[in-house]
Amino acid sequence: MADLSTLFLTFNCGRELVNTDFFAACVNQGLSKAQLPPDVIVLSLQEIAPLGYSFLGGSFLSPYFERFSKTIQKLNQLWNNDEQYETILCSNVGMTALMLFARPEAARKIGRVQTAGSGVGVWEMGNKGAVGARLAYSSDDGSEMDLTFVAAHLAPGEDAWQRRNLDWRTINENLVFTGVTGAEKTRARATNNEDMQEEVEPLLSSATDDQDTSNEQDNALITPSSYIFFGGDLNYRASDIKPHPDDHHSFPRRSDSPEDSTHYSHMMPNDQLTREKAAGKTLHHLSEARINFAPTYKFSKKSQEQAGEIAKSVEKQSRSGANAVAVPEETEWHWAEHRHPSWCDRVLYLALPGREPVIHTYNSLPLQPSSDHKPVILYASIPTQSSKLLHHGITAPYKIKAGWKDRRDAARRREVAVGIVSYVALTWEGRGLLLGAILAILGGWAALRSLLI
Repeated sequence: MADLSTLFLTFNCGRELVNTDFFAACVNQGLSKAQLPPDVIVLSLQEIAPLGYSFLGGSFLSPYFERFSKTIQKLNQLWNNDEQYETILCSNVGMTALMLFARPEAARKIGRVQTAGSGVGVWEMGNKGAVGARLAYSSDDGSEMDLTFVAAHLAPGEDAWQRRNLDWRTINENLVFTGVTGAEKTRARATNNEDMQEEVEPLLSSATDDQDTSNEQDNALITPSSYIFFGGDLNYRASDIKPHPDDHHSFPRRSDSPEDSTHYSHMMPNDQLTREKAAGKTLHHLSEARINFAPTYKFSKKSQEQAGEIAKSVEKQSRSGANAVAVPEETEWHWAEHRHPSWCDRVLYLALPGREPVIHTYNSLPLQPSSDHKPVILYASIPTQSSKLLHHGITAPYKIKAGWKDRRDAARRREVAVGIVSYVALTWEGRGLLLGAILAILGGWAALRSLLI
């Protein structure tokens, strides 16, 4: 296996369960057929579940992870691949999650697995944040290379590009890779074994349990010897201000040609990520393949309803047993009028010397009914053999900040508290539990009062 074919997919899930048939068909149709099936599949998921479920974690997140595991199984069927993917990792920090799958041959070459997590939301909680995995991958010639995959979700809003730059700095200062937690191993076993129904993750587990944190800088996000894929809802916009009431009339249309002034390509010079990166203020040292796709955010409810109708058509094909499931094209783009269409969903990378990836596909997928973002895929082949040293000499733009683990532990406790309140206040199950508790207290008081009278 000279090259490691890798599919990195990022998707803002909209806090809802994904439609597995439709999602799998979209991924399959959007991929280059070169070197299918991929050796490694990485899912960067933002807003994977409602706030309460995400902050509590454990079994509350299991149905959401399981939907994506089933999506991988569906893809396997579409690819006529007899080998089942092994789940290497399922990890999250709040509402941002990372799932990692590998074909058996690739899985055997994975040695050490480390994870890291950091919130960048209010009080560093995980309503926004980053979660990563670092693998020690052995080549056929016996050499070993580090592969780092990070899922991220940065601050929203047209005028918040400086906050996003700060989020990038916070991630660099707090993302320290340590050994895989027991909770993550449990999740991986559960998704590899369909008969294992019980999720036993402890409530307070996180992406960084107690580990040896000596030589922290050697375990930072950017190290001199690690290949990196960094992707997610990075939220950089194509304007620094919100749209004026009539601006939506000039938003790009699906029927536009590149010569039209409203074609999406004319918006790219205003892309904040490109500008801030060129100024050395964010995503230091990372590269991005050329963007030849339309903005991925923000689509209106009308677009989501259109996607729902397309999904029904795809589900009907899938259930009929069709060998090739075709995803009909969108008829039109319907943008939300209060947001500038933007390339929020991105995947960037840092390659080792002599190991530049071969990019097969960098594109968006059809809109999903559950989200106002389009998923984005990067499909690439990573050279795993080279006569050059596995060292690019690049240093991290920001050093690990002292006390990162104590801050993460404190943020995790706040997440649990907020998760409990959100669960009780915002879900039918939580309200039912609260009502039951109130009735039990009143019933107990009535019984006690009757004994005392």
